[in-house]
Amino acid sequence: MLIFLFTLFCATSASNYPVWPKQFKWSYAGVPSGYSCIKVNEPSDRDFWQDNYFCWESVTTNPGFRWSYAGPIGGMRCTRVVEPADPNAWSDNYLCVPSSSSYQFKWAYGTSMIPTGWSCIQWNEPSDRQHTWNDNYLCGVTGKAGPN
Repeated sequence: MLIFLFTLFCATSASNYPVWPKQFKWSYAGVPSGYSCIKVNEPSDRDFWQDNYFCWESVTTNPGFRWSYAGPIGGMRCTRVVEPADPNAWSDNYLCVPSSSSYQFKWAYGTSMIPTGWSCIQWNEPSDRQHTWNDNYLCGVTGKAGPN
């Protein structure tokens, strides 16, 4: 009986990864209620980035995402998040996923760069004085994902 319950628990928790894009959210105003998040910050950019988060519904399994403002993270698969029009050090920022993750992301810093067939979530910071973030998107393959 104990082995059955353990197996059931493992199978349930492993299959409860957030569904892209339905169970994800971008926030430029702190952690939204009902979500778990990673902080998305570029310390060299003083234009209100200290309260920005990339989130997933709290009822789902943590997908293991990490943010780096100083290059890709070793041992992880990273997507560069760049806005060339923002002069505040946005050239070395990455959203990273575990190397075993089946989440696939692409970054678009203009609407013309959005890949065909991918679903996207807009990342915007309306208070950024450069006003260059209104057409930036994290795009991913639709559906449920987690470790391969």
